[in-house]
Amino acid sequence: MVTTRPTRLGQAIRTALCFSLVPFSLLTSQSVLAEEVVQKDSLAVETIVVTASALKVDTPAQETPKSVSIIDRTDLEQHDVQKLDEALRYTPGFTSPYGADNDAEWMFVRGFEPSVYLDGNRLYKEGFFAWVVEPFGLERVELVKGPSSVLYGETMPGGVINVVQKKPTDAPQGKVTFSVGNKDYQQLGVDVSDWANEDGSQRYRLVAMVNQKDGEKDRTENQRVYIAPSYSIDFSEETSLTLLMTFLQDDGIPVNNFLPSEGVLTALPNGEKFSTSANYGLPDSDGFEKTQVSLGYQLSHQLNDVWALNQNFNYSYVDLYLRSTSVWNNYDGDAYTLGRYTNFNDGDSQSFTIDNNALAEWQSDSFEHRFLTGFDLQHHENSWLGNSAIGSSAGNVNILNPTYVTPDISADLYDNEITKQQLGLYAQYQTKWDQKWIFNLGGRYDSVNLESTATNKDEMDDGQLSLSGGLMYLSDNGFSPYVSYSESFYAVSSIDATTKKLFKPIESAQREVGVKYMPTWLDGYFNVAWFDIEQDNATVSALVDGVLTTSQKGSQQNTKGVEVEAKIAMTENLIVNANYTYLDSHSGEGSDRSRDSLIPRHLASGWVTYDFSGLGIEGLTVGSGVRYTGTSVDSPKNETIPAYLLWDAMATYAINKKWDMQFNVSNLTNEEYVAGCDWGTCYYGESRRMTATVNYNW
Repeated sequence: MVTTRPTRLGQAIRTALCFSLVPFSLLTSQSVLAEEVVQKDSLAVETIVVTASALKVDTPAQETPKSVSIIDRTDLEQHDVQKLDEALRYTPGFTSPYGADNDAEWMFVRGFEPSVYLDGNRLYKEGFFAWVVEPFGLERVELVKGPSSVLYGETMPGGVINVVQKKPTDAPQGKVTFSVGNKDYQQLGVDVSDWANEDGSQRYRLVAMVNQKDGEKDRTENQRVYIAPSYSIDFSEETSLTLLMTFLQDDGIPVNNFLPSEGVLTALPNGEKFSTSANYGLPDSDGFEKTQVSLGYQLSHQLNDVWALNQNFNYSYVDLYLRSTSVWNNYDGDAYTLGRYTNFNDGDSQSFTIDNNALAEWQSDSFEHRFLTGFDLQHHENSWLGNSAIGSSAGNVNILNPTYVTPDISADLYDNEITKQQLGLYAQYQTKWDQKWIFNLGGRYDSVNLESTATNKDEMDDGQLSLSGGLMYLSDNGFSPYVSYSESFYAVSSIDATTKKLFKPIESAQREVGVKYMPTWLDGYFNVAWFDIEQDNATVSALVDGVLTTSQKGSQQNTKGVEVEAKIAMTENLIVNANYTYLDSHSGEGSDRSRDSLIPRHLASGWVTYDFSGLGIEGLTVGSGVRYTGTSVDSPKNETIPAYLLWDAMATYAINKKWDMQFNVSNLTNEEYVAGCDWGTCYYGESRRMTATVNYNW
């Protein structure tokens, strides 16, 4: 423990915080988050050897027979990440095909959506009631790619994104940050961590932020308030408890980034195209208000030299009002008259997760053993007043002379109520033999109940067995080949428009072969992975009675691909990150097999940072990167979406030990591009964004 006395400011905040955390005293919890392990070479450049708490076992990513990516706090700040999907922009296999949005996060990993977790606890995304992650409150983002049900039960096949909340630090620290930028962006943030008693066995952290910014479309905006207190108690060297809370409130007008492909991919009859900023919705009546709260704890106890016991709990609540009007199609063949549709959702969702596990670690002869076993319980319920997925007709709009008359859609609204419960038992064994061979094997059984009790009534009871395994060889020269297999399932909490019944669970399996190379002669690493993901009971977009919706017809989806990534410290001052991804994603069987919309074949990105201290300019660091997205398709329309290349840049300057400043530009050249298209609907990407930030640290 660092013997630094609490600051006077810290003592004042401590007193107020103790009262605000009284409700937490009724909770118990776990803390087994693995921190980044950093070693330094002769050049004093940090070499990344990280462990992910998403794996539930303290194992370096380079010794894990599966693809794992870590985006730490430095990366989040360096890239000026303002939404969770932005955190993964320079990660292989990742794409965000729906363009800019201000009330949702759109993420695809290896051609599929991932599931999001907060410190290992599920954050549900059911319809429009999706949990929003605030990057200012994060320590890091962990991505375990591909099906991962063995440790987490019901999950999306793209993988597990585990966001790690900021928690009390051993040494007192603080930060105040202020940012401004184009699109009327302003943000003020505070992050303070300090001791709560004389010996530092109790510590607190308070993270708070307010911001505002305009959306990509005219007359769209968002204001946000975020508060996240936490409190840690070391009862002894063996037992620790961390209490956690977050509060977020959004108030704004949604972007509605939907436009017909005629006018985006091809010109309108008079030769023009849609403006990227034009808003053909109903901004005078559209709006969203979201309030979300989470309460949780983490408890860990080292029982003896072999066994450690852990418990992790989180409760989350989301209250949402959303009225969002979009234009979806051309009307009666007139390219200048579009149909408007208003989507309405007013209700709330609440869920809780409690995970209990025991970890044993021991050695015998030339073997190192790790055995993890546990059980978890998840409960989620969503109740709201709403209309169909596409919404209610709101008349037509002539884009040459738009009018904004709010329609009455009350007759189309109906009650919805979905409840999902899951009980899972899991175990995983891992061994390392002779410091060369790594083998792991895992299994899990889940009992899942899903019930719709409102207008469309249906119930599903299902049991799922999920397996995983992996084998890796660690050579003396840092060359580590591996193979792995993993499974997942996902129960969709909505009604199939064609059957009026709940969807069947979506089942996925991944085979992966790769090499992780961390050479002894170079500060850096190279990773190569080939993967094949098969999905049964996939959901697909379909036209039902002329309306675009989601259906399930026993469809299969398959994605094969290759990922290559590298991070190298070329010199003490120059660090290079680069990656490339090839994706081949198809749905259907036989003559119905077709390439998936929205998923590009080729993705590549690179980021370079240079510390000018080597040239005598202390405190100055400059970074720049490019993001390339290859051509994708709108499969039903048989149209090709052009590739695009975006350029980002950053410069930071440390004035002294307390003050620093940073300037960021994303999409530096203000490239106008189409992020993706599906069923004749296209989505423009984000325009140029510029921010300037000043930080005061202590």
